Amino acid sequence: MLLPLPIETASKMSLAIHLALAACRREGSGTAYQFNELLRVLYMTLFLQEKGFGALPLALYARAEKNLNACLSRGKPGDHWFVDAETATVLEQVLRLHDEQLRGITYRDLAAAQERLEGFIRSARVSPLPDDARLAVQKLPANSSD
Repeated sequence: MLLPLPIETASKMSLAIHLALAACRREGSGTAYQFNELLRVLYMTLFLQEKGFGALPLALYARAEKNLNACLSRGKPGDHWFVDAETATVLEQVLRLHDEQLRGITYRDLAAAQERLEGFIRSARVSPLPDDARLAVQKLPANSSD
């Protein structure tokens, strides 16, 4: 548990999430599973950051969450899952940090972040982000990069 993730494991995890984003960027190609993986990695990256692995502004996480929720609300039942260009750009920043995290964390760090994610999923909370970060981004226009 104290050893770093093997390079092969980290590479496979990274590739899977980058492929999910690539599929969701192409209209008609993304699946619910891939879209869910994008949300999952957003929160996992946040949890690992809170443990000292990297530093992105909370506003970036909140903007990614807001934009993903907007993508969800635009879809119709039975449609393929699609991420617009601005949302993909924000997610790419998160994925770059996540790639760095995967190269520097231990199995224990990964397990702790997964435990936190599972706890959040079981909770009644709508987001693991601090309310003030979410509220500040909610006031911005849709797909704002500010």
